Amino acid sequence: MVFSKMLSAEEFNPEVIMNSGQVFRMKRETKGADGMPDTYSACSGSYDIYFYLNNKTDEWDFACDENAWEFWQQYFDFATDYVKYNDDIRKSNDSFLKDALKDSFGMRILRQDLWEVFISYVISQNNNIPKIKKSIQTLCDRYSDGIHFPKPEDLAYIPESELMNGTALGYRADYIIGISKAVVDGKLDIKSISKLPYDKAYKSLLEIKGIGPKVANCIMLYGFHFMESYPIDTWMKKIITEDYAQYSQKEYLDYINNTYPGFQGYVQQLQFYHKRNLR
Repeated sequence: MVFSKMLSAEEFNPEVIMNSGQVFRMKRETKGADGMPDTYSACSGSYDIYFYLNNKTDEWDFACDENAWEFWQQYFDFATDYVKYNDDIRKSNDSFLKDALKDSFGMRILRQDLWEVFISYVISQNNNIPKIKKSIQTLCDRYSDGIHFPKPEDLAYIPESELMNGTALGYRADYIIGISKAVVDGKLDIKSISKLPYDKAYKSLLEIKGIGPKVANCIMLYGFHFMESYPIDTWMKKIITEDYAQYSQKEYLDYINNTYPGFQGYVQQLQFYHKRNLR
């Protein structure tokens, strides 16, 4: 079934979103030609969708199962007004962030499937985006149907040597099996953690083997949608030292938290995308 939604370029740009480092299974399927639009796809958990900008109506058309549309509206976070965040940024004196906003029009923070985002960011540690995508796709090909993400019970009892073979998971395979077993055995309830207050949710994540501060912050932002979460990776450290050199890291985080309360994670995504484009 096709659902249509009017979205401006400032409100929605899949090219920006899928290249922002927050999602690993959104892509451009076909490049439009002869008046036909680019077509995109996304997969999350047990759902998949295709979407494109309809040149005749200027609306975005989303093709998915009828009972999945509610999930996808939440996934794209359509209920949040990102233009309001942009207006606050435009009023600021932060020249780097203003440049980042111009470069990142149409960014949104996705509300991804909790289980998939959990395992995806365990895979992401000390890793690069092409390898992360390849590992995730290999898991989908081997232990699901190639489209949908394997469930905890699909991963819990795989021999570690098998899970490591050809997946580029390395030491992360042990973490994935351990987390999957904990979910299957009822010792780990990811949904319950996501409903905890920020500090308690963050602390609970750090108690799980295989999850450190950076991975926890990514799960908090891209899975639990705590918009005050601000992941710090090598790119963000580079931004702090090169573009906000007047601050120590602590001073910088205080500045972000005090100036952009409630959408720090969105600010981080704009900065991250912009800085990588400056390479």
